[in-house]
Amino acid sequence: MVLKIVMAALAHTLAAGAMTEDSATVHRVEMEAVPGVILHTNDFLRGNNGEVRTMNHAFTVKVKYAFAPPAGSREAAVYKGVYQGVGLAYHDLNPQLGHPLSLFLFQGATIKTLARRLSLDYEWNLGLAYGWKAYDVVGHPDNRVIGSKMTAHISLDFYLRYMLSRNWDLNLGASITHFSNGNTAIPNAGLNIAGVKASVAYYFGGGRNHSAAESAEEESSLKPPSSLHQKWTWDLTLYGAWKRKGLDTETGSYAIPGKYGVVGVNLNPLYHLNPWLNVGPSLDLSYDSSANLEFDIPAGSKQKEPTNEDVRMAPWYRRVALGVSGRVELAMPYFTINFGVGHNLVNAQTEDLKGFYEILALKVHVLRKAYVHIGYSLYDFYYPNNLMLGVGIHL
Repeated sequence: MVLKIVMAALAHTLAAGAMTEDSATVHRVEMEAVPGVILHTNDFLRGNNGEVRTMNHAFTVKVKYAFAPPAGSREAAVYKGVYQGVGLAYHDLNPQLGHPLSLFLFQGATIKTLARRLSLDYEWNLGLAYGWKAYDVVGHPDNRVIGSKMTAHISLDFYLRYMLSRNWDLNLGASITHFSNGNTAIPNAGLNIAGVKASVAYYFGGGRNHSAAESAEEESSLKPPSSLHQKWTWDLTLYGAWKRKGLDTETGSYAIPGKYGVVGVNLNPLYHLNPWLNVGPSLDLSYDSSANLEFDIPAGSKQKEPTNEDVRMAPWYRRVALGVSGRVELAMPYFTINFGVGHNLVNAQTEDLKGFYEILALKVHVLRKAYVHIGYSLYDFYYPNNLMLGVGIHL
């Protein structure tokens, strides 16, 4: 009788252990190397520097921790191969640029399962890089690429993931990286690097529970959670930031004194095509205190840099913009990436608010109905505009 009780208890323990392993969050660490080349988008990078050298060298080392949903969970089936975490990177660049460190968030997922152990995946990184040898009017005046000690660090990777075993992955692919201070300091030409990603990842404990092919089969057999059946949601975002602005004259380009505030609100209804893709229009209202500045610099003047006395604010109604944009979202657990292209309806004929504007933003879901908004705006797919740092709610 006692033996039967012990055997029953042991069987129950083993079953519970198996259930725990299948239902436990997956944890992993990754070591990554990214040899690359600097893209020559600025004269400073092409040789107009103190060394009279074209800058090519770029090498990055990353250490990353990630977690993923249990392989047998509905979340893992709907969001195939999804993982997210935090990483630290060291960037070895030309000494005139510096050797910054980056702290960043990241998320990735599977695009396509190619074989039982092989898949095509993507990953984005977003964080802060510190330690640049930045522009200095006296000590480093040639550096028109990086204008501040701290910048944003943005990366996008596409890579092949080969599952060596239950606990190990081998990854190889392409990577593109952008560094910019979001127009919070001048100069802000930004630095772009293209590279090759190579990494190994180790899964703790029992490792993953399924191969890529098995996860794909499981995905097809499970339906999305009922919460994803809601077809329409409305996102309301409030944001603010500060920016610097430059002035182009006959004698060169110069920074306008002072910093200027930007505030805005976006109302964005979104239609959910599926659990990971949303589309919809957005009504975008903004106030930019630097828009359409007026200058009292006589034509032909030999004065080089503008002073506070040379700058006049435009009337308030010329600093307000109201536009409409089309938005597309990649919605994943914890994070949503929002991209939009729009055109102003109010003040669309003024110098600083004409043309198209573009928005790239990350929504970090901190509560069920609330998120932190980290975005950046451009004009005409080229000219930097301003950061968009704020909060939002799902109505």
